[in-house]
Amino acid sequence: MSTTQTVTRRLARIYAAQAFQVDALYECGRDLCGGKVPGWVRPVAVSLVSEFGTGARPREAEIAECLKSVPAYRSALSEGKVRPLIPLAVLGEAKMRPVAGAPESWGIPEALNFSSLANCLGMHMDDLGWLTMPWQTADHYHYRWHEKRSSGNKRLIEIPKPMMKLAQGEVLRRIVEKIPTHEAARGFRAGMSVFDFATPHTGRRMVLKLDLEEFFTSITSGRVVRLFMTAGYPETVAIVLARLCTNIAPRSVCRGKGLSNSSIVRLGRRHLPQGSPVSPGLANLCAFRMDCRLAGLAKSAGAVYTRYADDLLFSGDEGFARQARRFHIAALAIVLSEGFATNVRKTRFMTSSQRQYAAGLVLNEKPQVSRRDFDRLKAILTNCLRSGWKSQNRSEHPEFRSHLEGRIGWVNQGNPQRGEKLLSIFEKIDWS
Repeated sequence: MSTTQTVTRRLARIYAAQAFQVDALYECGRDLCGGKVPGWVRPVAVSLVSEFGTGARPREAEIAECLKSVPAYRSALSEGKVRPLIPLAVLGEAKMRPVAGAPESWGIPEALNFSSLANCLGMHMDDLGWLTMPWQTADHYHYRWHEKRSSGNKRLIEIPKPMMKLAQGEVLRRIVEKIPTHEAARGFRAGMSVFDFATPHTGRRMVLKLDLEEFFTSITSGRVVRLFMTAGYPETVAIVLARLCTNIAPRSVCRGKGLSNSSIVRLGRRHLPQGSPVSPGLANLCAFRMDCRLAGLAKSAGAVYTRYADDLLFSGDEGFARQARRFHIAALAIVLSEGFATNVRKTRFMTSSQRQYAAGLVLNEKPQVSRRDFDRLKAILTNCLRSGWKSQNRSEHPEFRSHLEGRIGWVNQGNPQRGEKLLSIFEKIDWS
């Protein structure tokens, strides 16, 4: 790195720790220079506030680019009039700086550097360092491939090992759960279920269903860093938090699985791992702006919008049905501009004269399990009664009885009459 680049990056690091107000940045530049204040200090302060004053805390690289765009600074730098060696002692300590508005009320714990972050998470600094080292020499995940029934495609489940899982759980409990999600996001929220996702769309003239492609792996480390900086954390702390919550899948795990090039690229860069306790909450937060825009679009079309993880539902009456195709194009444009993609093969336009379904539920009259799924579960229970439960546990589920109880509860939640029929068979099964 050249001397001029070093100076600019050091200045950027110093400015990143300041309050983004013209007077504060001017005083910072004056203190750095000492004596007579050079002509570039105030234009830099004005430019930085104009660019970043009302948004999230900018990253150091963005501040450096802004500095280089100021003619007075660029001229002074080329003439060697910017001090080439700015002592690190003047950096001072960064401060929490949440974006003005809602983030100021989130009440997340303060962490200004690596050691305070370790204290915040209840971890030893050595353990946090081992889990978040930039070039990992240890793999902190187990890997398992799950085949999707509908498409036959494979999905990688990245399961954190005990220490990583514990640390991610602390991030979830102490930080992520304090940040509110959008009202339209119904998945991975306490007290919410797939029925809360589906109920607003029952009895509608038209239901439009979209499916986000590779939802978790589409969310990169950079987006997670942005989220934590929006909450107010300094960039260095946000980067450590992002390393703790994201993963790079080893090439050996992906080799020979018949993955598309885009899937290999997503898994090979830092992303939210599906299988981590903190990923669902972070995914909801990283999709917040998309949810805002889609909810606004739906409202303008007289429709309702909800999202459950990667499933998006829009519904409305006759007016929405007439414009559903145009609405679909507008919704796709928003999804793409927010860094996500949809699986076009799973897009569905469902009128009230058809079976309207989403997330395993039929929506036409009330959200409930389809007749086909009910009949399939009833057949399994009947065979358990006749031939013994072991004959039906073909996937060798370790808690098969609890598994079936959960499926019965799922049916019962949407249709108590059907649930009672299944429960009466279940209670007669010999589980010995």
